[in-house]
Amino acid sequence: MLGKLLKYDIRAMWKQFSIIWPAALIIALINRFTLPFNQGSGNEVGVKSELLAVITITVFVGVMCAMFVVAMVFVLTRFYRGLLGDEGYLMHTLPVQTWQLVLSKLICAVIVTVLNVVVSFLAMFLMMPINWTALFDVIQWQRLLQGLMKQPDALLYLGEFFLLCGTALALMVTMVYLSMSIGHLFHRRRVLMSVVAFFALDIAGNLIISFINELGMLRFLNKMAEWGGHTGFWVGIVLLLIPAVLMFLATSYLLKHRLNLE
Repeated sequence: MLGKLLKYDIRAMWKQFSIIWPAALIIALINRFTLPFNQGSGNEVGVKSELLAVITITVFVGVMCAMFVVAMVFVLTRFYRGLLGDEGYLMHTLPVQTWQLVLSKLICAVIVTVLNVVVSFLAMFLMMPINWTALFDVIQWQRLLQGLMKQPDALLYLGEFFLLCGTALALMVTMVYLSMSIGHLFHRRRVLMSVVAFFALDIAGNLIISFINELGMLRFLNKMAEWGGHTGFWVGIVLLLIPAVLMFLATSYLLKHRLNLE
C-alpha cells in the first residue's frame, strides 16, 4: 500500500514541477549562448548581446528561486492538506497505517528536494562551455571507470556523503512535520503555533546537545570519528537518524491518537 501512496504523491509532485524543471534547463541552455560577451561594448551588436545576456540570466535566477520556493511550499502543503486539511478526511480512512501516510509524504519531500538539486547542477552544467566531443569520449569514460574500480573507497565515501545529506534532509522535514502536527492540536492560530513549535523543538535539540556535551559523550563520539574516515560518516548518520526517527514516530502518534480535523 505504501507504493500506491508514493505513486499518488509523486504524481502530484510531477504536476507541480513538470513545467518548471524543463524551463530551468531550457533557460540555462539559452544562457550558454548569450552569457559570453564576445562583441565589443562599443557597438550596437555588443550592447544588444549584453542586454540579452542580462535578461536571460535574470530570468534564469528567477526560475531557480521559484523552483526552490515551489518545492518548499509543495512539501508543506502536501503534508498539511493531505493529512491535516480537507484531504485528511479521506486519507485517514484508507486501510493503511498512519506511519505509512507520513512516510510517503517524507519520501516524496526528500525526492523533490534531491531532484531540485540535481536540476540545479544540470542547469549550471549546461551554462558552462562544454567540449561535447570530449564529453562523449568513450575511452575517457572507460579510464575514469577503471580508476574508480581501483579505488572503491572513493565510491563508498561518495555514497556515505549522499546518505548523510539525505539523513540531514529527512531530519529537517520530520521536524517540520512534527511542528505542524503539534500546531494542529490547537483550535486557533494553528500556523502560528506550528512556528512556535518549530523553534521550541530547535531549542530543545540544542539543549539536549549541550547536555550530552556536559556528559562527555560528544568527546567520545569525536574519538570514534577519528578511528577511520568511514566511521566519521556513520557516526554522523546515526546521530542525525536517531532524532529523525523519534520525530517521525512522534508525528505518527499525534496523527493517529490526537488528530483534530475540525
